[in-house]
Amino acid sequence: MEPEFPCMETVLDSETSPGSESSADQAIKIKAASAPAGGFVIIPETPSEEERVVKPQISAPSYLNSLRENDDPPFRKPPKEPRPCIITGTIMNETEAVAMIAAAEAGGENGLKSFLGDFLIQKNIIANYYLSEKNFLISLLMETIEYAAQREFDALKLSTLITIYLATHKYFKWFYWQSPVAVWNYFKEVMIRHTIEDTPDGEEVFGAEECYDIVSHFHTVYLSNLPLVHIVTFGTHRLKLVWPFKPKGTA
Repeated sequence: MEPEFPCMETVLDSETSPGSESSADQAIKIKAASAPAGGFVIIPETPSEEERVVKPQISAPSYLNSLRENDDPPFRKPPKEPRPCIITGTIMNETEAVAMIAAAEAGGENGLKSFLGDFLIQKNIIANYYLSEKNFLISLLMETIEYAAQREFDALKLSTLITIYLATHKYFKWFYWQSPVAVWNYFKEVMIRHTIEDTPDGEEVFGAEECYDIVSHFHTVYLSNLPLVHIVTFGTHRLKLVWPFKPKGTA
C-alpha cells in the first residue's frame, strides 16, 4: 500500500537515512557554494552598543525649526510679559513735550533730531550705538509729531501718543520672535485704556474718532513695516560663500 504522504516519507527517509549528510555538513556546503570565487567569506562584525545608539545630529534646518526649544538668548522668552495698562507720562510727560516743541522751534529739524536722540537714550529706549534703530525711531517720532500738529493735539495728547508708540516698540523688542498679531493686540488694548474711561483701568485722553484715526496711523507707519522694523532693531546677518574654483571655459 502506497503511503498517504509520499513527499513527507521521502523527506523523512533522506533525513534519517544513515548515508545522508548531517545538517552541519549541508550548511558548510551552502556557505561554500555562496562564497566568492577567491574563496574568502566576509562575515560582518557585530556592531557595538555605542554604534547601535543613533545620535541625533542637529542640522541648520532642524535648528531653525526648533527655535522654541532653544534656551539661549535672544530666543528664550522673558518670564514676565508687559501687560496693557495706563502709561500716561511714563515715558514722556507734558513738560517734556513742551520742551520738545521748543527745541524744534529753536533749532529746526536738526534741533528736533538732536532732542529726540538724547531723549531716546535718556529714557533707555535704545543704546547710543544702535544707530539704525535710533534713526528709525527719530523718523517715526518726527512723523508722529507732524501727525499730532495737523490734528492740533495739546501737550497731554502729544506726550501720551508718543508714550504709547514707544511703549509698543518696547513691547515688540521684548521678545525676538514677537508676532505682528501680538504687537497689534497690545497696541489696541493700550489705546482702548486711553480712550474709554468706563473700563476698570481706563483714562480718557483721546476721543473715539481720534482713537480710530490713531490706530489707522499706527498700522500704516509701523505695523505694515514690521519686517523692516525687525531688521533695523535686531540687525541682520549675511553669509557669503567664496567658491575657490573657476568655472570651465574661463581663463
